[in-house]
Amino acid sequence: MAGSFDFKKRLGAGNFGEVWLVVDTGLNSRCALKCIPPDKVINQNNFFQEAQLLKIAEHSNIVKVLETGRLNDGRIYVAMEYIKRGSLEDEASGAYVALTRAKKVMIDILRGLEYSHSKNIIHRDIKPANILISSTLEGKLSDFGLALPDISTLNLSLVKQYQYLLHLAPEVNKFSDYSRLSDIYSCGITFYRLVNGDSYLPQVPLHDVRQQTIEGKYPSRNDYRDFIPRAVKLVINKAMNIDPSKRYQSAKEMRHAIEQLNIRMNWHEKKLQNGYRWSCGLNKGCYQVEKIQSNDKTWCIETKKGSSKDKLKRILRLCFQKLQTKDADKKARAILQDFVNGQEK
Repeated sequence: MAGSFDFKKRLGAGNFGEVWLVVDTGLNSRCALKCIPPDKVINQNNFFQEAQLLKIAEHSNIVKVLETGRLNDGRIYVAMEYIKRGSLEDEASGAYVALTRAKKVMIDILRGLEYSHSKNIIHRDIKPANILISSTLEGKLSDFGLALPDISTLNLSLVKQYQYLLHLAPEVNKFSDYSRLSDIYSCGITFYRLVNGDSYLPQVPLHDVRQQTIEGKYPSRNDYRDFIPRAVKLVINKAMNIDPSKRYQSAKEMRHAIEQLNIRMNWHEKKLQNGYRWSCGLNKGCYQVEKIQSNDKTWCIETKKGSSKDKLKRILRLCFQKLQTKDADKKARAILQDFVNGQEK
């Protein structure tokens, strides 16, 4: 029997169907209503199975499922709590997010995933678009693979399916079933996108994404922003290992690894015409690092400190000749990462 809903605003649409902001006229309350054509539901023997399981797996880091049923037009619906702030994808808008924020939200979603796995529920579709942000800025897992496209029949001409392919574990790309460890892989990809931003994803033709994912070449395990510490890269790369047995073996294990990361501060990166500038505030002071190339192709690295951004004074200047570009890059990374790790001189 269908619930009684007043459809107010379409929040999103995709392969699965549509999500609407509705008012449940019976309860006089707002909720998000996911509407799925029956042929898009994974379990054709029980259209409501996954929504029923999610009702059992209620957790503060999982979007709450209110009810499920069938609309008058035959579509399956899942009524969920409405979260006004939207998704992590909305928050990031394709850019990188602060390292401390990325750490916090990854811990949140891994707590939710840990609980869902304890109930034998695999998410299947972890990505920033499926992580909603509560009023207290907590991450909440949503859209537990209620409807997913068949990869063997995927139309690669559709741009929206790019993200879907990106987050698929290599074994799933090879048509194996989803597992807890494929969820771990998707968490690794999500963490990678958060700390780097989508500009660090190479421009690869869609039909090549799948094969490069299987080979562990996409995304690159070596390309990270200069200020990302080695410890963070190691966590992400382990989660993205193409061999499931070499990944974190549980959401709890990955959560603990992220909790142990020492991230003391956040750099704001700005690309300049002739280099880069990174700036941050720390302990009531301001810091700035620049990597600038002069007209004679010399690279100069300057570190400045002051009580405010208007009172910065140089505390270090190093210059490298054109042939020493790699040395300049290495030194800049070391300086930036020392600040993040709390080891600045």
